[in-house]
Amino acid sequence: MATVDLTSLRSHNDRTVLRLVRSGALSRASIAAEAGLTPQAVSKIVARLISAGLLEETGAVRDGGRGKPRMSLRLAAGGACAYGAHVDRDELRVVKLDLTGEVVSSSVVPLAPMFTPSDVLDVLAPLISVDEKVLGLGIGIAGPLEHRDGVVSPHGLPGWSSVPLRALAEQRLGLPVVVDKDTNAAVLAEAWRRPLRDAALVFVGTGLGVGLLLGGEVHRGARSGAGEFGHTTIQLDGPLCVCGRRGCVEAVHATATGAEAARVLAAAVTNLVQLLDLDQIVLSGRTVLESPELYLRAMPDVDVSLTSYGADLVPVGAGLLILGELF
Repeated sequence: MATVDLTSLRSHNDRTVLRLVRSGALSRASIAAEAGLTPQAVSKIVARLISAGLLEETGAVRDGGRGKPRMSLRLAAGGACAYGAHVDRDELRVVKLDLTGEVVSSSVVPLAPMFTPSDVLDVLAPLISVDEKVLGLGIGIAGPLEHRDGVVSPHGLPGWSSVPLRALAEQRLGLPVVVDKDTNAAVLAEAWRRPLRDAALVFVGTGLGVGLLLGGEVHRGARSGAGEFGHTTIQLDGPLCVCGRRGCVEAVHATATGAEAARVLAAAVTNLVQLLDLDQIVLSGRTVLESPELYLRAMPDVDVSLTSYGADLVPVGAGLLILGELF
């Protein structure tokens, strides 16, 4: 197989062809029709993508009607890969994704109390194998953070103030790195598998937040601050929160148990649905996964479902931040 710089394959037309093939095995003729490109242009693009190991032919199929059967195409799962990581308040989860977004391997390592950025990189580095097929690493972590620069100041992690996590990880690993909120990564993962348009991914674990899709696009806000749902006030004289304020959804939920905890979350989600006119809610996070039916029953009357990714939701979404650049 010829060696091709994958970064050179990210033109608009290359991404268009890869995106169309990802939606289902297609022939060159059907790609040309859907993309509005000439058959000659599609043939050149497909040849380049096959040479790079990103596409493969699956055999001859009839593309409707009569005539000569055409060769069907699909993504070459092993042609490229990406890593995704979730830095939680007590553990690090890392997955490796193939080109189709499926998990190849998964690891979870506990993190000691009061861990530092260096501690995280020390744990992360041995879990990443770097070769020519690895496109990069995506990291999901609690906010606040600056998505563009990868500088993080996550609530609940003492000592983590204005940490240049993206630069530190790139220097340590020698890979392109993207950093985003854990909840943004999570909602991206859900949207990878099924159509979501105006939706919220509610993540309830060691923290509480949401990833927002508005008009089918991840909504990060003017300063990457959207989704700090857990730090909106629900009880004026409520318990102290890790963010320093009182009565936040996260703090009130943490002091409740069982059905009462589910009702607290449901009340907050109802406010969110009414504020943004959402039509889909996806529940996730270790707390929800421990008692899914309890939380599902308490939710407002909209389309509510449970994540299909389980505990690897955030690292999968973080890896898709990297893979998504090809599509």
